[in-house]
Amino acid sequence: MTAPNRSRRTRRGALLLGALLILSSCGVEAGEREASSVRTNNDSVVGSDVEDTTTTAPTTTAPPPPTDVDITGSDGSEVNDVIGNAITDLEEFWTDAYPEAYDADYEPLSGGLYAIDSSTDATDIPCASGPDISELLDNAYYCPPADAVVWDQEGFMPDLADRYGTFTVAVVVAHEWGHAIQDRAAFSGASVTTELQADCFAGSWVKHVDEGGSERFSITIDDLDQALAGVLSLRDAPGGYADDPSAHGSGFDRVGAFQDGFEHGVTRCAEFTDGDPAPYEFPFSDQAEADTGGDLHLSGSTDDPGIIELAFPSLDAFWTDTFPTLSEDGADWDPMDEPVAFEADDPPSCGGDPVQGYLLFVCIPDRYVGFESERTIPDVYDQGGDFAVATLFATQYGLDASDQLGLGGDEVDTTLQGDCFAGAWAAALLPPDPPDEYQLVLSPGDLDEGVAVLLSFRSEGDRERQGPGFDRVKAYRAGVLRGAEACTDLD
Repeated sequence: MTAPNRSRRTRRGALLLGALLILSSCGVEAGEREASSVRTNNDSVVGSDVEDTTTTAPTTTAPPPPTDVDITGSDGSEVNDVIGNAITDLEEFWTDAYPEAYDADYEPLSGGLYAIDSSTDATDIPCASGPDISELLDNAYYCPPADAVVWDQEGFMPDLADRYGTFTVAVVVAHEWGHAIQDRAAFSGASVTTELQADCFAGSWVKHVDEGGSERFSITIDDLDQALAGVLSLRDAPGGYADDPSAHGSGFDRVGAFQDGFEHGVTRCAEFTDGDPAPYEFPFSDQAEADTGGDLHLSGSTDDPGIIELAFPSLDAFWTDTFPTLSEDGADWDPMDEPVAFEADDPPSCGGDPVQGYLLFVCIPDRYVGFESERTIPDVYDQGGDFAVATLFATQYGLDASDQLGLGGDEVDTTLQGDCFAGAWAAALLPPDPPDEYQLVLSPGDLDEGVAVLLSFRSEGDRERQGPGFDRVKAYRAGVLRGAEACTDLD
């Protein structure tokens, strides 16, 4: 197809975190459908099965806080109970972990804990710049001069608990404790580095909990996925600069730092320095892109293409270049046929049989991707942005590539390979100048969209068949950071 001009190729889909990630944390309305890639027994169709799900509330609970945790201003809520337990757990964790990371003893927090709301007198709160308490609300923070931790018990913390589960509140406290650790270690770095390191420290504590090291918390796969969605929601707005003095990191950056801590522990976090890890945060290319968000239509025409018209030829071009580098004999990529858009009550056939119960799939024998175009893909676009749609298409191409390469493996392995290959394609589109034949250039927020859709686009049964969203995001990040070769042998 004719490549659109540069201004149209430079694009960004708006990530509506509130809508998409609530889906991730709480399920979907009764009768709603969500899905993600699965492999069927006959290996003819690889795709998304249809499963009705019901809304489920977060289930993480915690016992009352220990009596020796004094929270100034506490309203006695369950959220503060969880925070009290998290604080006791974090003090115990860092008593052991701090010497491991810094070869020195840990000094417990000395300046107190403060739960605030709109009725709090700001003059009594550490790091308040004036009498207006509203300046401190909708936030949680560590105050270095006072060695104190402060959080909003009225809006910020309860909202996180409602949307992402109560354990996510504990994760936010663990992040703030990460800043207390930095103060003790006299860490100095750019704002984005200090924030990502604090995310890493939080991830290392969560791994401690996940391995059964906590007497107060026991978490499930759902809790872990919800926590990751909560971390993603606290990203910088797309289009910021990584060197901004208040930068916290993109969603992709923050999720990555959290997973680094979870996978590699506090010693890896202590190694963070400016540029390691390198932040994936960049500004819009020009004012026109900033004004529009760079968002493509879902579908358009030859003269005005949307993400559906551009994603598939981009994926074919990418795999034409990439496949020979991965195949043992340098074989060429067998290009896919045209994608097939269908309505749920009128599915296409694959291998001569109608495809029943799938919303998104790749038909192996007939070499095409099918997608339900009346509701499923438009909903993904509306909730997650155009690159969320493109990422789902890319996972299907990744599944086909895995099949062509003969990588084998069970459903979980194959799904993760497809997710990793989707990340490798995304990395090939990073600015400033991907190959013209790829037709797309990533814009701020696109990698966040990819992460978010892999966390949310699934049915309940998919998690067991394909692995948790946490692992799918890890695989996607591996493709972005290390390229397609990393996807052939995921650890």
